[in-house]
Amino acid sequence: MNCQEARLQIGADPLAHSAELQEHLSGCADCRRFQAEMGAFEADIRRALARPPQLQRRARAAPPLWRQLALAASVAAAAVLLAGVWLLRPTDTLAHEVVVHVQGEPNSWFAAEHISSADIDAKLRRAGVVLDINSDQIMYAQSCWFRGHYVPHLVVQTTHGPATVMILKHEQLRTRQAFHESGLSGELVPVGAGSIAVLTRGDGSVDDITAQMQQDVHWMPDAH
Repeated sequence: MNCQEARLQIGADPLAHSAELQEHLSGCADCRRFQAEMGAFEADIRRALARPPQLQRRARAAPPLWRQLALAASVAAAAVLLAGVWLLRPTDTLAHEVVVHVQGEPNSWFAAEHISSADIDAKLRRAGVVLDINSDQIMYAQSCWFRGHYVPHLVVQTTHGPATVMILKHEQLRTRQAFHESGLSGELVPVGAGSIAVLTRGDGSVDDITAQMQQDVHWMPDAH
């Protein structure tokens, strides 16, 4: 995990304690400080929202204008901070985190070694996924830690060239979303109770592989 990934996770949940994040924080003073600041901001906001000012029954002199303005500024600042925390949670943040993760494995696009179907199946089952796709199409397969879960990270050969597929069992989406960032184009697509992210370099099409994955991905029941 790098600093950008750590700060995205902290921004979404200042109290996050994933093993990967804790490992990064143990060696990064800047990110520890950032987590402490975000935690303090969230605590201030929660206190402000939990204890709104009470109206006084007995009339008294209005406070000075400067004090009223200061209170209004404080409320506005808290609202902006709260909105900032909420805005880190939508699907555009998920798309950004997917792009950052894929950029962290640049050699995956050029993988050419044969991967056995048994190895692919093991990585998929570790993430609770069954995939009907022909293993000969898969050039790269890893089980990667992403947003608190192990997820399959695949590179699949298509008629338009290689496409990266991340199978996100624990990310629920309402609608399909296209994105373009850092030279990558892709889509986040709901699939049953989870979703998939499909990316290609440049402006290549992902329609065919996306349609195939929507049919071929199946979720295993969670273990109890």
